Amino acid sequence: MNCPVCHAEMNPFIEKFFGMKYLDKCDYVRCENCGLVVAKTLYEMNHNDWENLNRECHAAYQNTDALDVDPKWLERLHAQANILAELVKVGVLNENTRAVDYGAGDGKLSNYFAEKISAPTLMKFDAYMSRPDENYLPPESLTPASFDFVITCSVFEHLIGADDFAKIFALLKDDGIAALHTLVCEEVPRDSNWFYLQPVHATFWTNAAMQKIFDQYRFKACAYHVESRLWFMFRDTDKFSLLKKCSGTWSFSNDFVDYWKAKPYR
Repeated sequence: MNCPVCHAEMNPFIEKFFGMKYLDKCDYVRCENCGLVVAKTLYEMNHNDWENLNRECHAAYQNTDALDVDPKWLERLHAQANILAELVKVGVLNENTRAVDYGAGDGKLSNYFAEKISAPTLMKFDAYMSRPDENYLPPESLTPASFDFVITCSVFEHLIGADDFAKIFALLKDDGIAALHTLVCEEVPRDSNWFYLQPVHATFWTNAAMQKIFDQYRFKACAYHVESRLWFMFRDTDKFSLLKKCSGTWSFSNDFVDYWKAKPYR
């Protein structure tokens, strides 16, 4: 198969046995150009099995306060809500901003954010969760170029293929801001015991692969906020300059910020 990011050839990389109903053995392949690693087995899985696998895995931790694979989950969510609230205070976001947490899960980030700022509302969307409150958007409301701000937390590792990547970035207006949390490596470890090889993790990102995505979707500036583990990608450099008023440890660049270059990447 070819890389969904740069279209170069992908070669066999590693395999892992899960022994699950919908996923026994998973084969992974690596792009010879940008280093992206994908779970070939998941990419080739039929849609019904993929949805069933997701429901089986997500049901194990949604609406809980801990996750063995990510013990700093709640700590990070609070840090993310804090920095989003600061973005409102410095003017990067405002009360009229149309914002969505894409892949919101049980909605904790949006709820924490609402505790700090009265507006805007961080709307929620999740393909595998029911809509327990009015802030969950139905799929038909996710129209292209209709959002000022789109955030994805622990989502990019679940995406399968270029169409999934494009679907998220297509939601942004021409001057929209994207924020994302995922694990980005300088090089994906060739280790079947690596903690990030989870049953529904399909795409493993490198700095080089993210740079190509950054360029493809016409972003002009990037910032990484260490405490929240969030990348912010901008097309509007005027708004980008306002980030310097926010607290915390930041790294700024006109390219994708390749912050995590040394192991452990966590």
